[in-house]
Amino acid sequence: MYTIERDPELEQQQDKGSETLEEGASSATMRHDEKSSESLERCGSFDSMLCPADMSARSRKAYLQHMMDELPRPVHNRILAMKHSQMEQIKISEQFYREVYELEKRFYLQCAELFDSRRDIVDGSVEPEPMEPSWSEQHDDLVAELQASKEFHQLTELMPKMPANAVGVPRFWLSIFRNVSLLSDMVQHHDEPLLECLMDVRISYEPESYTLKFLFRPNSYLDDCSLMLTKKYLLRHQADQEYPFMFEGPEIVSCEGCHIHWRDDSNLTMQTDLSLADEKTKMLLGNDFEVGFLLRTQIVPKAVLFYTGDLVDSTNEGLSDSDSSETSDTDADTDTTAPAPTHTPEQLSD
Repeated sequence: MYTIERDPELEQQQDKGSETLEEGASSATMRHDEKSSESLERCGSFDSMLCPADMSARSRKAYLQHMMDELPRPVHNRILAMKHSQMEQIKISEQFYREVYELEKRFYLQCAELFDSRRDIVDGSVEPEPMEPSWSEQHDDLVAELQASKEFHQLTELMPKMPANAVGVPRFWLSIFRNVSLLSDMVQHHDEPLLECLMDVRISYEPESYTLKFLFRPNSYLDDCSLMLTKKYLLRHQADQEYPFMFEGPEIVSCEGCHIHWRDDSNLTMQTDLSLADEKTKMLLGNDFEVGFLLRTQIVPKAVLFYTGDLVDSTNEGLSDSDSSETSDTDADTDTTAPAPTHTPEQLSD
């Protein structure tokens, strides 16, 4: 038997209402009559406590579906007519999102030369001229307060120092992966030496899919024929036929890794221990679609901003709750909970 789930706060309100009835039945009855009148306006013949908005989502769905079943046939048919119109809107939305995807591809290609420049700066093949910011650097009082704390100073003592004669920007992509919670969870210690050799991450767009391309400089792990590793994500631009009303744009339906040629005794995928920690890794591998989406829409086009901290995810807030009143609203957030971490060797291989 299905039980309607009630909000705990509403239950407390009911208890308070019961106490009032016990204290003064006559006045309470009058108030109840007034409330009932308002309820009829809000919810027909039901008490306001039964309004769907006061129920849990699951109970609300069951309640509203039952309401549909109880409607007079002519009214039911009118609702069906509007749902048919909604289906036509979904078809228009499918075309809208297809065109948005094509626009994304076109503007990504326009940025290709800028991505080439980023790659050349990172690997040290180009040294940019001295320059000043052409944008305003906004002061954040909350960040300044955090930086002045004792805990923050202790944390910075662990920060590795970069040598003055460093070539390019060492560990650029590895640092980005470590800066984003969803991605950092997937980087194991034995992956880091290889990820330090990652020079660039690019995207290749196809009509029904896109491919992430990871370019490595020659190293002691990958054979020279595997310096470009890829991960392909297949998309569905149409609404799901079984649940069409849930359509909110194209979704990733599957992905394909590439075969990796390792140098002798350098296969990093064989270094994952079969332990409880590995169970966590298996769980995180299920986030592959979310990671693919995040890399395509955020990390690849805005990589330097994740390196500098101009963009941060808000999974971990501050050093402790008492350090700052900072909330996710103060960060330039990215949605790192959704559709798509880093593609470590375990994920890039078939």
